[in-house]
Amino acid sequence: MTAGFYYAAIAGTILSFLAGCLWYTLLTGKIWQQEMGFSDARIKEIFTPGRMFLAFVTEWIAAFCTIGLFHNLPVALTYKVLMILGVLIFQGIKLSIFDGKSFKTILINEGYRIISILILAATYSIFM
Repeated sequence: MTAGFYYAAIAGTILSFLAGCLWYTLLTGKIWQQEMGFSDARIKEIFTPGRMFLAFVTEWIAAFCTIGLFHNLPVALTYKVLMILGVLIFQGIKLSIFDGKSFKTILINEGYRIISILILAATYSIFM
């Protein structure tokens, strides 16, 4: 693995996490909170520093795995992105259906998955 691999994964982690913070606060936060049925008090319980740190660590692991897939799959980046999105989105939709999530919640959550993978593809393209 080259230095570019690590730069792509680290930059992708930071940018994707920041995008998620914006996505679930300023852009879709109130709708997401309403659709999930969370009170303001529950939101404060969920978004603690410890949980945010854990979320960042999982974002970091996912970014390294995704950059690894981008680097090792022997097809064009466009196909890599489409394959990964296909797996993530349809798995996410299936789980959301069985969890009883609304269509709005599915759109919000899967919208963020799309943004995250596109960010990782961009950082991969820049650094690799």
